[in-house]
Amino acid sequence: MTALVTLLRALAGGIIGWIVAAALTMLLGGAFGLSDFEGERAMTAIFGAGPVGGLIGVIVGLWLSPWRRRVR
Repeated sequence: MTALVTLLRALAGGIIGWIVAAALTMLLGGAFGLSDFEGERAMTAIFGAGPVGGLIGVIVGLWLSPWRRRVR
């Protein structure tokens, strides 16, 4: 059961990380000179920054999972 909870927390962290990274890229992309011509900013957000944020989210989710069990 603990492994399932850890896996679900890692999955949730990955999804949240992907969404946050893509949203920040969409919001801040224009300020850093990223063009929006033919969806370049959206493609960079989803396929460039999204996976990086997802990987960071998975790592954070896995790192926080045992910590949450020890606090209780």
